[in-house]
Amino acid sequence: MLSSRSDLPPSGAVLPLPMMSAGQVGEIVRLCGGRGPVRRLTEMGVVPGAWIEVLSDGGGPMIVRVGGTRLGLAPGIARRVLVRPR
Repeated sequence: MLSSRSDLPPSGAVLPLPMMSAGQVGEIVRLCGGRGPVRRLTEMGVVPGAWIEVLSDGGGPMIVRVGGTRLGLAPGIARRVLVRPR
């Protein structure tokens, strides 16, 4: 996880969702993986161009907010979401 200002990615960098910390917001850039996982993410509103906020990133599912919806994403699914932090 990103722990200090020196650990922040360069401006405009794209990284996997689990690299973001609680409180960070980013724009979803791309979904990686097979049809099944990508379709499931899309059905939940996790789509390129949407903004995602990390609410909780400690142990277990990652809790995020996309639009007005709170979601729990398992670590394997969260890694498929590439974001550009704001």
